[in-house]
Amino acid sequence: MKKNSFKRVASALAIAAVAASASSMAAFADEYNGFTMDQINNSETKPVVSISVDGNDKGVVYSADEAKGKTVSVSVKVDGAQLKYASTGFHIYYSDKLELTTDPDFGTINVNAGKAITKLSPGTPKEDPTAGTGFKGVFVCTAGDSNLGINGEMWNLEFKLPADAAEGDVYPIDIIYKSNENAEDLFVNTEVNQAGQLMQAYTFTKGIYNAKENNTFAAAASDVQKCAALGDIDKSYDGYIAVAGGTTSAETSASTESETSTSTTVTETETTTASSSVATSSTTKSSTTGTGSTTKGSSTASGTGTTKNPKTGVSGTGAALAVAGLAAAVATAFALRKKED
Repeated sequence: MKKNSFKRVASALAIAAVAASASSMAAFADEYNGFTMDQINNSETKPVVSISVDGNDKGVVYSADEAKGKTVSVSVKVDGAQLKYASTGFHIYYSDKLELTTDPDFGTINVNAGKAITKLSPGTPKEDPTAGTGFKGVFVCTAGDSNLGINGEMWNLEFKLPADAAEGDVYPIDIIYKSNENAEDLFVNTEVNQAGQLMQAYTFTKGIYNAKENNTFAAAASDVQKCAALGDIDKSYDGYIAVAGGTTSAETSASTESETSTSTTVTETETTTASSSVATSSTTKSSTTGTGSTTKGSSTASGTGTTKNPKTGVSGTGAALAVAGLAAAVATAFALRKKED
């Protein structure tokens, strides 16, 4: 029997009382929805859902002065799915240092439908309170009685960067698939036939970056040159906003080891060539230098601790999600798992 995609998404928005748990968020590849990876790789339609920031693919790097309090436009785009999809639903997670702006007239968050889904029926974006530590999230969805989704911008999000944005900061953005026993995120056609289900399977395994099947995300080389921390960005993320400057964890470690090594060499030399009183003095100097080195390293790490390896709790990374009770889950929405009417 043909599914009614409008009914499915309307119902999705009505199941806000579903409690989310750590097990309700996993990589799509944990299930494959009954398909093998060979079948998924041979899908007729292979959508790729990606991020651009202020028109720059993957992300952008601003200077520290430019970044402070800046308003930034983030696009969620799809390619490879022209007139192939209708019902969609997925989660967008972003650094909790970012704030979604609000419309001054309506007080709603600025998450707006793009041209790619104007012939579909976009659902009202819902903030997701179950995002992992260090992240906030929003759920977006569409429905349609015909496959009128096209390539291009599906959603546009407007963020405000923190007023205290500092050199080396990285604010990650992640496109997430979520499911539980009653519901799952979607990217499917109106027929919900095998071709549509394979398209969905491809979207959430190969069409977005994820920890299991597409763990290859990397910042643009030119951006890494501007913001060293981007060299350590998690390979399952989908985008970023970054601030120029800072050092990588490897550089900090190498600097610390170099200073410690130099301190030890100086101490040994002085101890060998000087009297016992000088040796005592050199030992004190070594201790002081060592402490200074450690303090310097800690200070550097503290200054860029969330940016050098900005992975901070998204499912699929091995970090646990916060378990939400019914009250917290009231704002959570999923697209219903595909069932016969």
